[in-house]
Amino acid sequence: MIAVFLGGAAVLLLLSSYIYSRTWSRALSVRVLFSQPHIYANECGELTEEIENRKKQSVPIVEIGFRIPMGLVFTDAENIQESDYVYKRDLFAVEGMERIVRHYQVRGLKRGYYRPDQLSIHAPSYFFRHEHWIETPPADHVNGMYVYARQVDCGAVIRMLDAILGERESMRRMYEDPLVFASIRQYTMQDPMKTINWKASAKTGELMVNTYASVTSLNVCIFLDVSADVNIRFSEDLRELAIAGAASLARDLAGRLESVSLVANVSSAEDLPYSEFRIGRGGDALTGMEEFLASDRALSQVTGYADMLERIASEGRWRSRAEVYVFFSGTDTPLLRERMHRVLDGHGSGIFVPCVRSAGNRGQETEGDLFILPFSDTH
Repeated sequence: MIAVFLGGAAVLLLLSSYIYSRTWSRALSVRVLFSQPHIYANECGELTEEIENRKKQSVPIVEIGFRIPMGLVFTDAENIQESDYVYKRDLFAVEGMERIVRHYQVRGLKRGYYRPDQLSIHAPSYFFRHEHWIETPPADHVNGMYVYARQVDCGAVIRMLDAILGERESMRRMYEDPLVFASIRQYTMQDPMKTINWKASAKTGELMVNTYASVTSLNVCIFLDVSADVNIRFSEDLRELAIAGAASLARDLAGRLESVSLVANVSSAEDLPYSEFRIGRGGDALTGMEEFLASDRALSQVTGYADMLERIASEGRWRSRAEVYVFFSGTDTPLLRERMHRVLDGHGSGIFVPCVRSAGNRGQETEGDLFILPFSDTH
């Protein structure tokens, strides 16, 4: 009788184990999601791990594992291993019809695009003799997050830009385009008599004048060097500072000027040694620039900065593209300065921003229409 009972119990346990092995993963879903589509380097974001069991059967022990590329680190989490990737594994006990959500803070140490992969779900069998597991397709259960180039203070560059653009705007007001009507306003002593609108003056009883707009708007073009000089110590740091400075300046100017362009020495076609982003007042073009600078492509397909400037100087369409050209680079050589002067060639003003470890006693220099403004993290 006891043997029959024990045999029945054994059969029941084996049957339960078999049923569990076939049903434990049913209606069990795992998602790994970033709360934001992007953060800036050196800032923190949030990663959410979500486990949902939509059946009455519980899963006593389940291990969730995934990995993310190096450069994005957890600041407040356990069960982390780091090698070529950052690996995370956690154990959960999930009751029937239960949803578990855990939030982790992550810090972006390096610009890039980060997406968890190798998402796996492991659960031991009833008797811990073997392990059930499934590896889910990442496209269905995870999303990625961009870490944009870090934000740096470009106040000195902007002040110089404001001074140059202010002079340009003053010149335009002295030589307004008589063909582009803008508005009507009250007459002042500085207005020439020929601008008086006599019909409007008769209606209002006061002298009114026509104002005219310039045919073009104030534009700034940023030329970014994303290459690194292998002969210079800390060249990688200086390249990153140049990228951060150019991106920060573009962000600041995008909401102020009608047109801002960023051009980087990354080949966008077989015969074109640069990639260009025309940024209006923010919007998709600015997002495209941010994602481009965060992607691996900004470190591959790099062309020579001097070669890019030579090509720009030889293309006539750049002559009227901008009032001010801003050059960011981690290197400073006579050849680069000569190419910058060729780009200007009397058609605009330029600001060269050589990125250095420490500005020290280096102050602003001037070479004709080119202003040199050393830039560092400690400026």
